[in-house]
Amino acid sequence: MKFKVGLIIILFLLPITALPVGAQDQLQMPSWELGWDEDMDGTHTLKLVNGDEIEDELIIYIDNQRMSDLNIELTVEWDSSDIPIELDYQESITISGSTNETISITLKNENGYVYERSPNSTMVISVTADEVALEQSTSNQNIEADVEIPEVYDLVVGATSRGENLFAGSFIEYDFNIENMGNSDDAVDNPMVSIRSCPNLDVENFDALDGQVIAVGQNFQTKLKLTASTAHPDRTCEVTLSIDSSGNQLTSSITIEIEVTAVDSTADDSDQNDNDNSQSDETTELTESSSLPFLSFVEFISVTLVANSILMRRK
Repeated sequence: MKFKVGLIIILFLLPITALPVGAQDQLQMPSWELGWDEDMDGTHTLKLVNGDEIEDELIIYIDNQRMSDLNIELTVEWDSSDIPIELDYQESITISGSTNETISITLKNENGYVYERSPNSTMVISVTADEVALEQSTSNQNIEADVEIPEVYDLVVGATSRGENLFAGSFIEYDFNIENMGNSDDAVDNPMVSIRSCPNLDVENFDALDGQVIAVGQNFQTKLKLTASTAHPDRTCEVTLSIDSSGNQLTSSITIEIEVTAVDSTADDSDQNDNDNSQSDETTELTESSSLPFLSFVEFISVTLVANSILMRRK
């Protein structure tokens, strides 16, 4: 009887022991899995807020296929120690048996790092999950992803006076510059000039800047020629110079004030100076005339008597 029972047990276990090694592994205790909760096969481009601040979130999952709890210690690192993007995440987590948990990893930088790094240079973020039992690591898994900084376009314009006075019928020059403060090459679109209250003032060849390429970090400089017609009156002119970024279509502009002196005002000032000089000459002549010697009546009589006395003596 005992022999029959043993034979039955052997026959029952024989199919199991005869399975290939791979099939035996499938019958082992269910394990756990670490992975990305989104498609990270390509390169992930970080999101920006307020135009230039990095603020993004990556989601991972841990699938506990066991019946018992799973204790995990997380470590998230960049491939380089000089990347100043802050990482915020839950370092320790317990996943209940037969459950799937998602964990958020927040990435943030508010110090302008987006301007310092080229969008063509990728970074690698690495996530390591250690299974911990009795404060000892019993197993671990690792996943990685390529991350890049987004393209940022930022053209800033400026203009500087050379201290010249603009008279009607003449021109002056201004120094105009465009600085690329973004992290990608850019180009000028839609250069425009707006002149307020001065229809006889012209900014020459500003539209020639259309399509001008400004490299990363470049401060492009040129000269602007401002011309006032001969009919231009005395007036303060408000000139606004603006361009659009080809990268993001945002506008950068600057407004300058130009004082124009009319031709009539210049002539009037010259005539006034001539009149002042003429009046000054006349005053001088009168002063000189009035300064000639003048004989009083008594002196005249005395001189006459002396002259008569001399004549009588001669006779």
